[in-house]
Amino acid sequence: MTLPEEFTTYTQQLMGEDLFLTLLHGLEDDAPTSIRLNPFKGAKPSPTWQQVPWCPQGYYLPNRPNFTFDPLLHAGMYYVQEASSMFLDHLLRQLVREPVLMLDLCAAPGGKSTCAMSALPEGSILFSNEPMKTRAQILSENIQKFGHPRITVTNNYPLDYKKSGLHFDVILTDVPCSGEGMFRKDEGAIREWSLRNVEKCQQLQREIVADSWSCLRPGGLLIYSTCTFNAHEDEENVEWIAEQLGATVVEMPVEESWNITGPLLGSHPVYRFIPGKTKGEGLFMAVLRKKGEGKPLATDEKALAKLATHYQKEASKRLHVLCAGVKDGIQKGKDIIPDESLALSITLDPSQFPIAEINYGQAISYLRKESIVLSPGMPRGIVLLTYHHIPLGFVKNIGNRANNLYPAEWKIKSSHIPEGDNLVLDI
Repeated sequence: MTLPEEFTTYTQQLMGEDLFLTLLHGLEDDAPTSIRLNPFKGAKPSPTWQQVPWCPQGYYLPNRPNFTFDPLLHAGMYYVQEASSMFLDHLLRQLVREPVLMLDLCAAPGGKSTCAMSALPEGSILFSNEPMKTRAQILSENIQKFGHPRITVTNNYPLDYKKSGLHFDVILTDVPCSGEGMFRKDEGAIREWSLRNVEKCQQLQREIVADSWSCLRPGGLLIYSTCTFNAHEDEENVEWIAEQLGATVVEMPVEESWNITGPLLGSHPVYRFIPGKTKGEGLFMAVLRKKGEGKPLATDEKALAKLATHYQKEASKRLHVLCAGVKDGIQKGKDIIPDESLALSITLDPSQFPIAEINYGQAISYLRKESIVLSPGMPRGIVLLTYHHIPLGFVKNIGNRANNLYPAEWKIKSSHIPEGDNLVLDI
């Protein structure tokens, strides 16, 4: 791996010789593979997996399977997520003890949003937003597969949220960055790196936080995150937020065995994950509490549910909402065609549909949006397909074949199927 000379000079000076050499060795090693189980769907780990120490649902895998060809990934039983990013779980469990309204401002592809919902107290509401249209569609797909009804996905810029008048107890800003923490996984990140890009990212990050600041209630929490190493986008921005916007930096308890690195500039408590030292990719996180007196937006689950209903109505007026829980079915002739989000939702009542348990080959055909044939005794009409008794989606059985109702934009496009059943979970 050939790193840019300016990156090497700056980072070596920032980290010191020993830590910088640790980073270099880490970048030469293979990246660890990790997944996070969906607690709302009852996924179970293999007893041979090693748990990610800062996330109860996170596990390192001994190798990297071909996830695309595991039907249970598409069923939302687990999410493939880099381990360092799962530190968000630890932060939220430590700081949030009552149901809250939370905004994930730059959320695609959805790893931190689904991680947040797994860690937040029951009854919490999450708005998951992505400004870029194409990435927002991917976010919407992953949130629907996750299946939790209290997540609303939007496609808006931070300034749109500022104008919306909506307020939140917690805001996560996993801001676009120069991507130094992705050098090991993405050679394109190395080619695109430059000092000028670092400066542009620093300014963009400050704009994003400033635009969203009025959406955070007084006393609320801002979680600031990047996947980069330099202090310009990390410690300097934390200092800027604290001084210019008015916040105090919150210190979190961490275990020494996690090998998390503290600040490399200044003295604010921040959390750095450095390949070679921590088992994960490069990540930076800090938590800031907005100054001012303020109570939580809702004090009990009933009040929160009422507020959530109000927020969803307001969001539909002022924001571009892609999905909010289960989408309505579509009337076609005499039939109501249920949306795929219903099959994947944890609110699904399977007893409302005839169920066809399918095998691995049929599951892959379904996920490729191919027609499949059900057993002769299966009733005609809408049928729920399950794989290992996990809901996968709907078909309309017409007898000689079943019309595939899987969303075309979600289908597996590869014509190649690796050998074996490619299952990750012990089912």
